[in-house]
Amino acid sequence: MADAEAAPAQYKQPSRKGKKAWRKNVDVTQIQSGLKEVREQIIQGGVVAEKPSDQLFAVDTIGSADIQKEVARRHKPLKVDEILAQRSAVPAVDSRKRLADLDSEGKRKKAKVSGKEYDRLRAIAYGGEQVQKDVVQTGSAEYDPWAVQEVKDDPKFSFLEKKKLKVEPSTLKRAPISMARDGKIIPAVRKPAAGKSYNPDFQAWQELLTREADKAVEAEKKRLQEAREEAERMERAAVESESDSGEESVWESEWEGFSDNENSELKKKRPERKTPAQRNKIKRRKDAERLATHEAKVKAKDQQVQKIKELAKSVAEKEKARATAKEILAKMDKANEPLSDDDGEEEELRRRTLGKAPIPDAMLEVVLPDELRDSLRLLKPEGNLLKDRFRSMILRGKVEPRKQIGEGKKRKYTVSEKWSYKDWELNKK
Repeated sequence: MADAEAAPAQYKQPSRKGKKAWRKNVDVTQIQSGLKEVREQIIQGGVVAEKPSDQLFAVDTIGSADIQKEVARRHKPLKVDEILAQRSAVPAVDSRKRLADLDSEGKRKKAKVSGKEYDRLRAIAYGGEQVQKDVVQTGSAEYDPWAVQEVKDDPKFSFLEKKKLKVEPSTLKRAPISMARDGKIIPAVRKPAAGKSYNPDFQAWQELLTREADKAVEAEKKRLQEAREEAERMERAAVESESDSGEESVWESEWEGFSDNENSELKKKRPERKTPAQRNKIKRRKDAERLATHEAKVKAKDQQVQKIKELAKSVAEKEKARATAKEILAKMDKANEPLSDDDGEEEELRRRTLGKAPIPDAMLEVVLPDELRDSLRLLKPEGNLLKDRFRSMILRGKVEPRKQIGEGKKRKYTVSEKWSYKDWELNKK
């Protein structure tokens, strides 16, 4: 049918000079297909080539939701970007001065609020007179947070456990206990030794360096002695374990040929009557044991009496030290000058501290010969004021020494890039 509608044509014409190569024999298939396509476009709404660009194309300003979701899943945004992306719906305060907000002198006009509006806002803010009566005036100096407050029991909640009243701790009114062994009051900020300076005097620096070196040598000797004693103890334990195993093997070899049946068949001998000499010996032994028990009780009683005397003596010394501390505090308050040590040496501390944790050692503040600098530009600051202040509060008895709590182990994450070009399968047909 398509061949009948098409015009006769000769597709391969070597020349068009003759009568046979006129219009009736020219190929017009391409022209007819173009006209047909134009007619179809007119039916559908117009020729595409004649339409403007805004009717043919559209600009996608939103983007694909699926692609955005996939990108957000693969590349999670940073927390700083999330914070910066948050924008308040409230517009910012305009800081520009407008003519309407200025008075005749050029100053900014104050916001005017009517008296009625002011009273309404005040009632909302403070809740009126009834709320003001119920509010406790905690700002005054007469307010005592440890005072006993009357609590009215509600019969509806009688089955609940009653709340315990606040009780003032007994140590609240006591003066802090100094951690020094002699009970001397330690100043909050001590005057450091002259040898700890970044540009110290040679004599003071030499004395400080020698003193700290002697301390380090003594600590190392003590550590080596403890390690030696531990090694000897382990050797003795190993020798004792070997000897015990040898004795057990000998005992097993001696009793190897005997059995329990043979032991049960042995006849037991009848116990003989004790002689007078044996009875006298037993009596003397019992008397000696009785006398030793009596002497031990008397000795324990004497020790308790001695301990009571020592406790009374220590209590008297504590009272005396406390009175001395109060006198020193009074003198310090009067003079308003902190105490300071000229030599800068550490005080000998008490054996028993406030808490279970030991008092941290002071930081080693000694400048070695190769660390001395002759210029402030080459100076390297050292020390930690926070640690110094915390240790000072511990020595003065303000706070208890505590162990540092380390951070827990965090979960480890392994980040790897997925190779998408490897995810393919061979289609077998």
